Amino acid sequence: MIFPVMLKNVFSNMQNQATNQQQNYTRKPEGSISIDYMPKKEKKGNADKLGDFVDYEEVK
Repeated sequence: MIFPVMLKNVFSNMQNQATNQQQNYTRKPEGSISIDYMPKKEKKGNADKLGDFVDYEEVK
């Protein structure tokens, strides 16, 4: 007799949690951007490997 009541309470709690999560998800204002994960980018090349920088003057 107690088991069905406990089972009903567990399922109602799960349903309430799912509803709350869905409401929190849909409350974001339109046009907002949210980034959860952004992988680190590896740097391509090294400044030492690019060569020497030479200043120049334009001659006309």
